[in-house]
Amino acid sequence: MATSTFEHDDVADWLAGFETDGVPAIEAALATVNDMDSDDFIEATEAAFALAAAELVAAARDEDHSRLPKSLIPALEGHEDAINAAKLASSARKAVSRIIKNSELRDAAEEEGEGDEWEEDITELLERLRG
Repeated sequence: MATSTFEHDDVADWLAGFETDGVPAIEAALATVNDMDSDDFIEATEAAFALAAAELVAAARDEDHSRLPKSLIPALEGHEDAINAAKLASSARKAVSRIIKNSELRDAAEEEGEGDEWEEDITELLERLRG
C-alpha cells in the first residue's frame, strides 16, 4: 500500500517532473529542505516533495516498492541505477529528520489526531534510508 506521502495534492505534479528528470528532481526536492536554516519551518509542499523524493531513494536502495503508487514503479525502475549511483540516502535522511521536527505536515497530522501514525510512517522511512 502506498504511503500517505503520495496523497498530498502537489506531489502528483512533482512526480511528473521526476518521471522525466529523474535524479535532478530528487536532488532539488531534498536540497530545498536541507538548504533551509535549521530553525526554519518547512511548508507542506516542500516537505511533501522531499518526502516523496526520500521514498524514491529508499525504494531504489532496497527495491521495496510497496510504499509507492503502482503507477510510479516503472518510472522508478527507469531511474533506479542513477538514483543509487547518486548516493542520495544521507541527503534524504537529513531532509526527513528535519521534516519530522518542524514542518507543516507534522502539524497537520497532529491537528487531525494522526500525529503518532504519521511519525511512525516517517520513522519507517528513516530506517529504510539507514539500511
